[in-house]
Amino acid sequence: MRVLRYIFVAHWRYKVSALAISVILWGVVNFGSRTAVTLSRYVDIEGQKEGYVYKIEPERVDITVYVVERLLLSKFLGQVRAEIDVSGLEEGLYVLKARAVSPVPVLIHPTGVEPPMVRVKITRKRRNFRSHRTR
Repeated sequence: MRVLRYIFVAHWRYKVSALAISVILWGVVNFGSRTAVTLSRYVDIEGQKEGYVYKIEPERVDITVYVVERLLLSKFLGQVRAEIDVSGLEEGLYVLKARAVSPVPVLIHPTGVEPPMVRVKITRKRRNFRSHRTR
């Protein structure tokens, strides 16, 4: 029993350091090589208010991401999206910055959106009043 205790407990700082270094090296070898990929996505609107209509131009943007090669066919790559935030905006024409959002930024790192700015036209929804005829 004392021998096992000595093996696992003695010089524990060096053993923990060796374990940490080996995990980091394993991560670099397995997830180290990255590839640039360009994805085309529709722009999502965050912070929409009810009763307004939002028209975006252009509707699609190209997102450049650096992705770990092992994840090129991953479902996470399909979850990368572009968004704009319209919270607090009223009727009018705005030019807003499109932002790329990644589900796992450490493994799928967005680097740019093209075009970086999109035009948003915000208008109030018109109510449709129908005349009722009496028979």
